[in-house]
Amino acid sequence: MSLYAIAVFLHIVGALGLFAALGLEWASLLNLRRASAVGQAREWARMLASLRAVGAPAALTLLVTGIYLTATRWGGQGWIGAGLGGLVLIAVLGATLTGRRAGAIVRAVAADAGAVSAALGDRLRDPVLLVSAWVRTALALGIVFVMSTKPSSAGALTAMGVAVGLGLAAGLPAWGRGRRAPSPTGA
Repeated sequence: MSLYAIAVFLHIVGALGLFAALGLEWASLLNLRRASAVGQAREWARMLASLRAVGAPAALTLLVTGIYLTATRWGGQGWIGAGLGGLVLIAVLGATLTGRRAGAIVRAVAADAGAVSAALGDRLRDPVLLVSAWVRTALALGIVFVMSTKPSSAGALTAMGVAVGLGLAAGLPAWGRGRRAPSPTGA
C-alpha cells in the first residue's frame, strides 16, 4: 500500500468527518428551534458548541492530506484552489456566524431555568444560524463536486459560486420564518 493511497483514504475520512459535524450541527439547530424547556435547549446547545471537537480535526485532516496530495500528485490546479477556498470559507463562516452565536446560547441556557423565555427563544431561532448551516453545507457539497470532477479553474469557481448561491437560496426562507415560534403542529 502506498503513502498516496493512505493519504487519499485519510482525505476521504476528513471529508466524512466534516459532513458528520454538519449533520450534528443540523440536528442541534433543528432541536434548539423546537425546545420548549431550558433543559432541552441546554443539551442541544452543548452539542452545538462542542462541534469543534469533530469539525476541527476533520478540517485539519482534509488540509494536511490535501496539501500532501497536491504536492505529490496534482500540483497547482484551479479546482484545488477552489476547494481550499471553500474549506477556508466554511471555517470562517462557522467561527464568525455560528460559533459566536452558539457560545451566546450556551451562556444563556446555563443561566436560565424553566420554560424558554421569548428572548431565549429568539436566540434559539436566530435565522443566521440556519443560513450559515445551509451555506456551509452547500459549500461542502461544492467542494466534493470540484474534487470529483476536477473542472477548469473557471468551472471550479463557477461551481463554488453556484454552491454559495444554492446555500443562500435554501437558507434565506429561514429569515422570513426568523424568530417566529414554531406552531404546535410543526407547520
